[in-house]
Amino acid sequence: MQDSGAARTESSPLLKLLLLIAVLCIAACILIFSLLADRTPVLDLQVLQAQRALWSEHGPEDYDLSLSIHVDRQQESLATVSVRNGKLVSQTYNGLPRPAKDDSYTIAGLFRTMERELLLAEETKSKGGTVLKAAFDGPLGIPLVFKRRTTRQGSRSCIISLRQLSSPESGSLLSAGQP
Repeated sequence: MQDSGAARTESSPLLKLLLLIAVLCIAACILIFSLLADRTPVLDLQVLQAQRALWSEHGPEDYDLSLSIHVDRQQESLATVSVRNGKLVSQTYNGLPRPAKDDSYTIAGLFRTMERELLLAEETKSKGGTVLKAAFDGPLGIPLVFKRRTTRQGSRSCIISLRQLSSPESGSLLSAGQP
């Protein structure tokens, strides 16, 4: 019998296999991206001020804090701080004593650092991109993580993460395992 001239619509098994592999690769990429995407909220001044107000109102005056600090091209560092009656009494950086007058790793100091970084990012917007992100503990306004991601020449990205926060009166307020 003669071919009626109808086009063949059957595809080869190899083409079907390649199409299936491509679809699976795209699905895997979407899944990986959605699982690994940084979901830390972008920081803005209003959020920062609201969280600072929560901490001022509900945060303890006496606390012990440990933070991990990771700066591009450097090993992770650890800072520990003790605050009593709202004042810094002792601190270490990678196990070494740090001057008690520099309170940048206290909760109040972290809020000042974030505010300063917001202002700097706004001033230098035209010189390169800097994205600031932060997450806070809702009831107390505790800064859980602060991220400065930058492409500005001469600047480094950094991540400051809370590892543990405790109070002599209340015990553990937060540790790294808690969101």
